[in-house]
Amino acid sequence: MLIVAAVLGFLAGGLLVGFLVYSRLRIETNTWKTKYELTEASSEQQKSQTGDMQKQLTMQFENLAQKIFDEKSTKMTDQNFRQLTGILEPLKERIKDFEKKVEDTYSNERSERSHLKGEISKLIELNQTMSKEASNLALALKGENKTQGNWGEMILENILERSGLRKGEEFFTQETLRGMGGEMLRPDVIVKLPDGKHLIVDSKMTLTAYEASVNAPEGEREKFAMAHVESLKRHVNDLSSKKYHLAEKIISPDFVMLFMPLEPAFALAFRLKPELFEQAWDKNIAIVSPTTLLSTLRTVSSLWKQERQQQNALDIAKRGGELYDKFAGIIKDLEDLGKKMTSAQTAHSDIMGKMSQGRGNLISQVEKLKELGAKAEKSLPAALID
Repeated sequence: MLIVAAVLGFLAGGLLVGFLVYSRLRIETNTWKTKYELTEASSEQQKSQTGDMQKQLTMQFENLAQKIFDEKSTKMTDQNFRQLTGILEPLKERIKDFEKKVEDTYSNERSERSHLKGEISKLIELNQTMSKEASNLALALKGENKTQGNWGEMILENILERSGLRKGEEFFTQETLRGMGGEMLRPDVIVKLPDGKHLIVDSKMTLTAYEASVNAPEGEREKFAMAHVESLKRHVNDLSSKKYHLAEKIISPDFVMLFMPLEPAFALAFRLKPELFEQAWDKNIAIVSPTTLLSTLRTVSSLWKQERQQQNALDIAKRGGELYDKFAGIIKDLEDLGKKMTSAQTAHSDIMGKMSQGRGNLISQVEKLKELGAKAEKSLPAALID
């Protein structure tokens, strides 16, 4: 029983202690709850006050920042404008220089394009001319002798025009001459020389054999090439027999120029038989190509220019002499006139002296008549009367 009582006592004591602890805990809990509620209310108030202060500070900060920004903006704007001006002015000048260079480049390119266009036009024209001449050459080489002769004469006239000689002045084409035996001769060209002499140029020759040698198979070319040489040889002999230098009204050197209008044909003949040219010279025939003929004719043109300059110098000297003689004659006439004027002045003074000097001179006697009552509308000069 004691144990039960003890246990019950112990349980009762434990319950009492637990109740007391519970009561204390409840009181403390309520106390802390009250404190928490008070703290929460204070926190809300502080939070509200803090929000208001934050708003005020924010507004003040924004106003102050805006004020500072406005002041700095104005100051920075002026400074930046000056700085930007200092930076942009050189840039502006460089841009102007760049624009000028672009315009100059475009202008130069436009000029170059125009020049290039002109050069291209010339090349096109030259190409057309060369194509036409090549076509004419092909037709001439394949055509009859007369066709070849006409083509050769055309080439010859082109060379004459390029030489600087004047048609109808320093050279004449297809002039008719009379030979020593009375026969009619008609050389292709007669070139006048400054000393009153003449050059005869003839281009009548065939190129049929040359054309055949160019187009022949390898094994047959030599045969046609030699035929070309023989054709040239026959033409040399024929031209030599005409004796142009003995024709009437022609003062010519003892040789005639045989013109070969095609350089390759000239070169082929010289390569195969170079002695033919020496043999032709022995017969007073000079075989020439377009290149050698042009050089010769330009030399003649230079001689004519020197002749004209010399003639002009002689004319100037002659006119200068005539002008000097005229001037000397005028000076002599002026001297004679001066002498005559001096003589007239002397005679005038003598006459005036005789009329106005000495007792009973003519002027005093005439003036006396007026004093005696002679009616006169005019009076003698006072200098004569005094």
